[in-house]
Amino acid sequence: MGVVAPKPIVLHLGDAIKYNHDFYRNEFQSRFDVIQATETDRESFIQALKTKKYGAFSALFRPHFQTGGFMGQWDKELISHLPPSVRIFASAGAGFNWADVDILGEHNIWYTNGAGASDEAVSDTALYMILSVFRNFTRAQLAARTADPEIFTATHKMIATISQNPRGHILGVVGFGNISKKLVYKARMALGMEIHYFDIVRADSSVESELQATYHDSLDELLKVADCVSLHTPLNSHTLDLIGDKAFGLMKPGSRIVNTARGEVLNEDALIKALKSGHISAAALDVHYHEPQVSPVLAGMENVTLTTHIGGGALETRIEFELNAMRNILSVVGDKGESKGEPITPVNRKAFEA
Repeated sequence: MGVVAPKPIVLHLGDAIKYNHDFYRNEFQSRFDVIQATETDRESFIQALKTKKYGAFSALFRPHFQTGGFMGQWDKELISHLPPSVRIFASAGAGFNWADVDILGEHNIWYTNGAGASDEAVSDTALYMILSVFRNFTRAQLAARTADPEIFTATHKMIATISQNPRGHILGVVGFGNISKKLVYKARMALGMEIHYFDIVRADSSVESELQATYHDSLDELLKVADCVSLHTPLNSHTLDLIGDKAFGLMKPGSRIVNTARGEVLNEDALIKALKSGHISAAALDVHYHEPQVSPVLAGMENVTLTTHIGGGALETRIEFELNAMRNILSVVGDKGESKGEPITPVNRKAFEA
């Protein structure tokens, strides 16, 4: 009998898989030797990399974004200790602000996320939040939960005088990716809203035509016309505090804002000032600047809808996140650990190809 060649090694970060057991066993484990990282802190993980504890592994596999982040920020220091055999870092989740994906690309390592898996859930969440800021649903819910007939009656009378239908109003979308494209389709078809958007890369004219979306070549111009702004940008050095005092000053008096992107894209101190002045009439946040700490000031405002970063929080999302991470590694890593192709959902293509 011939000697069986060793399978490429995949270093598993975080909890074991939970959903796609047949695929994991039949497709993934049959191709790779999956080793679980046992460290619980950054220092010990770096030491494990220095001593080559896990050998010349070909991929990093993080199937659950809520676990496997024990080593902290994937920065230049940490990435420099990875073996040159690493081809891909495949993670669940949509955000990637905890990893410097450009430095990974400079080391010829693909970074992939769960793009697409959460599109339906996050766009649904944003749609609910748009309804809430126009119709004051949070104020009504808080009043109903007092179980006080006088508060119920007073709120019932007041809500109709301060609420509006979204139909005919302009939804200003900041960032025009897959999630926001799903959102604008739903907002236009279900709520009858007019769609305007800004992105650093303009969509094809066919997409604009299909979604009946009007492009603005600057964020400032979009903010001036929108009745409700919905944020859909990744968090990076360019988008940190993107919406602050200046941005709120440009928005229409009485306009509204929704954030299902990342908390630090929106400066909460500036938002509080704009809400207290009445310049912004309502806000809805699924993500928070100091998450998981929610601003106590915002939490006390009846015109602010708050949720616990559950935009993508649907079972279907988790299943697809886990599956996508495996599929990305299968697409990139060959039988001998070599690079054999491109991933399905690359994040750092520009840095990788440069």
